[in-house]
Amino acid sequence: MADRRNGGAIRILGIGGSMRSNSRSRAALQAALAMAHESGATTTLADVRELNLPVFNPELPLDAYPPSLAWLLDEVRAADGILFCSPTYHGTITGAVKNVLDALDFLVDDTPSYLTGKVAGLMAVGGGAANVLNALYHAVRAFDAIIVPTIVALPQNAFDEQSTVLNPSIQRRLNRMVTQVVDLSMKIRPS
Repeated sequence: MADRRNGGAIRILGIGGSMRSNSRSRAALQAALAMAHESGATTTLADVRELNLPVFNPELPLDAYPPSLAWLLDEVRAADGILFCSPTYHGTITGAVKNVLDALDFLVDDTPSYLTGKVAGLMAVGGGAANVLNALYHAVRAFDAIIVPTIVALPQNAFDEQSTVLNPSIQRRLNRMVTQVVDLSMKIRPS
């Protein structure tokens, strides 16, 4: 794993997805991470289904959680940029994605704390995506991340069976957001 201070490849982490096996929000993250990889970044996906975290309890120590949480925290620490994506459930962010965000509270005592100095891109899938993007924006900003200006809302039918983005304008917008995350991450990366 390349240390983010030693000039290795930019590291982009995707966090999100849903508990469905054919998650469209995971497909959106995979498409975005593929774009980041094509630009030379090292990419990792943190799928909420695979993380399978219990409900966050701030009174429990880290070792009371499954090893997937410690892995996630290490990946967040190593990342230069993070892509967040949630499906729309009942008009807002899903409980699974919010639970993962809540678990990032373990980064409070890091130096710098939380997501300070990390670049973030935001995506939402489904009707009501504006509410999801708003919720993600407020949560990710509360962790002191730098959010790029381009955000992406994808309809449920944005993908084919191979999880390829079908709409060229959505594909361009997704590419613009990923480019902003990668470029800004390279510009502000600690030396």
